[in-house]
Amino acid sequence: MSTPYNPREDATSEVSSLSSDDYSSLHTANKSSTSGAKAKHADLNEKKQLAPQRSSLSLNRVKSVTSSLSRINSIKKTMSRNVASIYNQVKDDNLQTEQDELERKKTRLGRELADLGIEDAIRIVTIKSTTAEVSPTSPTDSIVEKKVQQEDAEELTTGDQYPPMDIGYAWMVALAGFLGLFATWGVNASYGVFLSYWLNNDTFKGAEPIDYAFIGGMVLCLAQALAPLVLLIAAVFGLRFTGIVGTVLYFAGFLLCAFATNLWQLYLTQGVLVGVGFAMALNPILTVLPEWFDKKRGFSMGIVCCASGAAGVVFSLSSQKLIDDTGSYKWSIIMLAIIGLVLNIIVLILTKPRIPRKRLMTWVAIKERLNILFDLQVLKIWQIHAVTIWVSLVLSCYVVSLFSLAAYCVMIGMTQREGSHVTAIFNGFQAIGRVCIGLSADKVGRVNLSVVLTAVVYILIFAMWINIHSTSVVYAYAVLAGLFFGVASTLHQTLLADSVPLELFPAAWSYEQVVIGIFNLFCEVIALKLRSPGSAKPFLRAELFSGFFAFGGFLFIVPLRENKVKVLIEKRLEKTEDALAKLLIGSEYEESSVQDHEQDNNTKKSPPTGTQEKELLYQRRAAYQALLKPGLKGYFTRLFYPIKV
Repeated sequence: MSTPYNPREDATSEVSSLSSDDYSSLHTANKSSTSGAKAKHADLNEKKQLAPQRSSLSLNRVKSVTSSLSRINSIKKTMSRNVASIYNQVKDDNLQTEQDELERKKTRLGRELADLGIEDAIRIVTIKSTTAEVSPTSPTDSIVEKKVQQEDAEELTTGDQYPPMDIGYAWMVALAGFLGLFATWGVNASYGVFLSYWLNNDTFKGAEPIDYAFIGGMVLCLAQALAPLVLLIAAVFGLRFTGIVGTVLYFAGFLLCAFATNLWQLYLTQGVLVGVGFAMALNPILTVLPEWFDKKRGFSMGIVCCASGAAGVVFSLSSQKLIDDTGSYKWSIIMLAIIGLVLNIIVLILTKPRIPRKRLMTWVAIKERLNILFDLQVLKIWQIHAVTIWVSLVLSCYVVSLFSLAAYCVMIGMTQREGSHVTAIFNGFQAIGRVCIGLSADKVGRVNLSVVLTAVVYILIFAMWINIHSTSVVYAYAVLAGLFFGVASTLHQTLLADSVPLELFPAAWSYEQVVIGIFNLFCEVIALKLRSPGSAKPFLRAELFSGFFAFGGFLFIVPLRENKVKVLIEKRLEKTEDALAKLLIGSEYEESSVQDHEQDNNTKKSPPTGTQEKELLYQRRAAYQALLKPGLKGYFTRLFYPIKV
């Protein structure tokens, strides 16, 4: 009988049959499996313990990212609110400026002050000085306004006694002004052609480049520095007499220059005679033009100002053509003499004052005019010095470019003819640029445009002129320089008129003319003296000189903008305070209501009165007070405040 199968016995027999080595290895395997299980269990316990910590870390990271995103969103919202606030504030300020300009231009006096001419200023200051009821330090606007209104009324009652403004013969006077600049500044714009010819042909024995530069500077110096004295001569001896003497001297200077054989003769003819004739033939004519125009004064002056650039194209090309055809500069000089004579005669025939002027017949009247033109009080006003030095420095860059371009082109391998073409391009785009600058200044603000274009002049010199390596770049530079380098000569008089008291404008204008003349005398002399003939970049030091002059001009015009913004904001703050005071008079809310209203603004509650006018005035007052904060931060805030000034 068979026994049944017992698994326990089978397992026991298998175990008993194992050797000692097998038994020990099996025991070791059992131990390792047991320890592995324990390790896995420990890992699970550790993971269970670390899980809350990891989840808390992840949660913290999420919270940190969320917090960062919320901060970024908060910063974005704050920046958006600030930008929107500044935008609305600037928009409001510019709207007020436009309203003030429209209001000012409703009267004849306001239109005169917007585009102030030297003769207008002299007339206004004379009205003040002859009014016994007003002290020299009192405001003149009301008195002058009454006087101008009386003049308007007299013109209406006398019918056709005086010619109308803005129409008819006024445009003939504008044509006379155009031809006057064409025959003087335009002719002088071709001097670079002769300068290049004399430098490259050793025309006058013993002459140095500095001599030719000094002669060219003498013309500009005398034309500018003698302007106040010429106006006095015209007031004493008459407009026509002064113009005739200037025309004769101008013609004689050019004609005798063609026959000059010695350097001293060139100094006397091309330098002294042409310069004095320039001053006497042109300056009195330009004082007549503004009185013929009222609402179209700016447009007419823009047309006249482009004459110098247009004439520069004509005379630069024609002078070079005659030099090429004849092999001499003399016939070109004779051509300039004849054309200048004919044009100046036409100017004398066409020019006449709209209202006949009384000549100064007594020493008392002459002395009074001297005091008006040469009042030393202007030396105490820093804004006058800032404008004067700015225009002198930037105008020096223009003169250096005008006189040096042709010679520079020859030195870098271009022909004499190509150099004259570059000068012609510079003058042609100068005619376009001056008109565009005048129109743009009315849109964006005269000071704003002056600051921006002065920086452009600086960039053009350092980034472009210094790095010219090909003829195409020379032509491009001539185009851009012509467009922008006329900023100082176009805007300086209006900037000066906006920066000084009205009664001191004639004296400030005289001071400015003298300083500009001195700069013009030496700027090209220094530029040519700094040349390095034979080097890879012969004009490098002259270019650096011109560039640093432009940078210096920028440094002088920038504080003027901050000052203009500060003065404007102070006036508007005072006006806002007055308007608030009028609104609060008779109101049930006194000063406490104002404080409560400011607190309500912080808690985003509606103002106690609920009126939009008060809300706007409160916002303006807060903005103006913030802009007028002292210190460096306040200064730069006003400097970069983007409003029209």
